[in-house]
Amino acid sequence: MRKVLPVLALALACSSTRGAAPAAALPTHATPEQDARADQLLTGPDWYRHAVVYEAYVRSMSDTNGDGIGDLPGLTSKLDYLKTLGVDAIWLMPIMPTPFKDSGYDIADYRAINPDYGDMAAFEAFLAAAHAKKIRVLVDLVLNHTSDQHAWFKDSRASKTSAHADWYVWSDTPSRADIGCGTYGPQFGEQAWTLEPARNQYYFHRFYPQQPDLNYRNPAVVKETLDTAKFWLDKGVDGFRCDVIGLLVESATGCDMIPETLDYIRQLRGVLDRYPDRAMVAESKITSVTPYFGSGKDMFHMAFDFPYGYFWGLAFNGGSRKIAFDALSTAATGYPPGAQDASLIGSHDVQRAWTIARGVAWKYRRAAEISMFTKATPFVYYGEELGLRAGSGVVVDTRDSARTPMAWTRAPGHGFTTSPKPWLDFGEAADETNVEIEDADPSSMLTFYRQLLAFRRGHAVWGTGDLVMLDVDNPALLAFVRKNAEEAYLVVVSLSEDPQEGSVAATEVMRAGELVWGNAALTVAGASARLTVPGAGSAVFKVR
Repeated sequence: MRKVLPVLALALACSSTRGAAPAAALPTHATPEQDARADQLLTGPDWYRHAVVYEAYVRSMSDTNGDGIGDLPGLTSKLDYLKTLGVDAIWLMPIMPTPFKDSGYDIADYRAINPDYGDMAAFEAFLAAAHAKKIRVLVDLVLNHTSDQHAWFKDSRASKTSAHADWYVWSDTPSRADIGCGTYGPQFGEQAWTLEPARNQYYFHRFYPQQPDLNYRNPAVVKETLDTAKFWLDKGVDGFRCDVIGLLVESATGCDMIPETLDYIRQLRGVLDRYPDRAMVAESKITSVTPYFGSGKDMFHMAFDFPYGYFWGLAFNGGSRKIAFDALSTAATGYPPGAQDASLIGSHDVQRAWTIARGVAWKYRRAAEISMFTKATPFVYYGEELGLRAGSGVVVDTRDSARTPMAWTRAPGHGFTTSPKPWLDFGEAADETNVEIEDADPSSMLTFYRQLLAFRRGHAVWGTGDLVMLDVDNPALLAFVRKNAEEAYLVVVSLSEDPQEGSVAATEVMRAGELVWGNAALTVAGASARLTVPGAGSAVFKVR
């Protein structure tokens, strides 16, 4: 149910207007006072609520040995850059050994490091360096399936009586009555069952045939995967991003977040709760985030808000706020107490945000502002801060267009590699869209992101303050209030390149507003407030 501010009879003696001129140029770095407050907020079990998380694809970050593939020492060398950007945590896409049939999401050994990226010593050095800079580290935990090259599956496929015979989902026919989802086919490919000649049986896979599903009805699988989580927590990682976690257990009536899967997630949460200050974020359903939170304290700390993060382009390209309004309203009123949204505008699974914005910079920036100012932990996909463009090369599948190497300089190899051929070709316009060029440009996307992260840093209201949606009488304007006991802000974002005006019910927090971000005007008169926003504009008013 939407939460809309009610009309309050304020009976103001006179009207007031704020924000007729653009806000002054904003700093690209937080003040020492902001950093001190941020250190306090980022300490303790609730650190994740106030963090900005950077999704890093080690393979595409920085190559130190000249083989064209990014590695852990390379990422370690970029920690200063990330710290300066304003990043508080890094989520690493899979770093375990893999045949690379699904970009590392086909894991062949849960307790080792992909040799392309280094070894366990390199990971431990990276982790120590990140922690020394007060940057936390989350690793991708892929529990639904393994690679077909994993030792467990090699043993399982060899014989019906092997030690791991029942660790995967097998059938004498390419279907099973108790697995209804197999009827509808896999996520990738044409069939969900593949014949294994050695057993003369079929194994189930929701994804590529090289990714057989684990059998979570086997207690040994449950124990081993929970022990895997303990292994990495003992290493010192700060938590996990859990890949397709809702699909662990299959049934005749469904295979998504059924009771047995919920029970496993609660067990996994119990493992994390035995370690101080750990957190995990769910790859949730595109249509529904709420089930991943449970009571708000017994399942995931965070879940990705895909209803906004994957569909914001429809709102901006259609000029109507409905998609964004509905998604944010659910976050405001539809989650259990304690739940935390994870906001984003891009990831390794969708097109680059620049592509979604159709190459229109203002749409890109407004979408990022919504992600940063709503009640959520913002996740920034690597290169997003540059407006990194899509590529055209394919190594695994078409999603590689959003997984191109990071461009650091304008030189050949763009500071990513000395190899004449990187593992994947760079995206378009890497000569202009790189850190060296954008670092020197006060109007660049990098400058904008630095300003954005500096602006919100050290203010608890952005991470945990109440989110109250405003029902503006203009569908091209999205507006909401963020408030806590210390301060309150009114955020307004236009989804149109034309100037817009709209009215909304006035409240006490909107009696006076200092323009602190962007460019718009706020006029309050009696019980009504009027917003005037220039084309493609946005603004944040400090109203308390």
